[in-house]
Amino acid sequence: MADDRHSKAIRKRLEQKPPGERLTLEEIRELKKIEAERVNDRIRRGIRPEDQSQVWQQLFAQGRFLPANRRRAAKRYLTGLTALNLNMKGRTAPCWHSTYLHLWENWTWSGDSIMDTTHLLGNRGVYDATNELRRHAPDTPEATHAASYERAVFDLLHHYAVLAQPVPNLQAHDIDHEVDFDLIRQWINESEYLPGGIKTAMLTWLRV
Repeated sequence: MADDRHSKAIRKRLEQKPPGERLTLEEIRELKKIEAERVNDRIRRGIRPEDQSQVWQQLFAQGRFLPANRRRAAKRYLTGLTALNLNMKGRTAPCWHSTYLHLWENWTWSGDSIMDTTHLLGNRGVYDATNELRRHAPDTPEATHAASYERAVFDLLHHYAVLAQPVPNLQAHDIDHEVDFDLIRQWINESEYLPGGIKTAMLTWLRV
């Protein structure tokens, strides 16, 4: 009962939230619950093509009933500029701000400051980077994962394409010597859950 009251309070806050104001993690979770409730209602009465939103396709494509408080247990990994500044085994980081890696509070995690893309690529391009990270931060926990350079670029492009904003502090010609753009293009083109406009924006950035 207390949980219901709490959810109602969050939903009321969402209704009054000014356009463009950043969502809190709590509000994002409540929006996921709202979407789960909407999907379950559609499943009960039969799903029509117009009901299949992008979120439905990404999270509920199997058409099964799901609890409204369902939580995804995706494993976080380092991505974005953090991953692009980290030397991978046998590869040299395309970015040059390795001092950035010494500061844990500046690390970029999937699903945090960069949108999670597990629903698009699964674990492709994600590897155990514990040893590489410990060269910069000796206390790095065991099994800390990071994105490959290609996955990190994909994540950045997806994040800013969804926001309809330019990718800050990074140009394609600065990193194309070390990053496999063809692989990123392949991932973009193969993804059935990426809307056409998002694909176009991501592919445009890759043209050097």
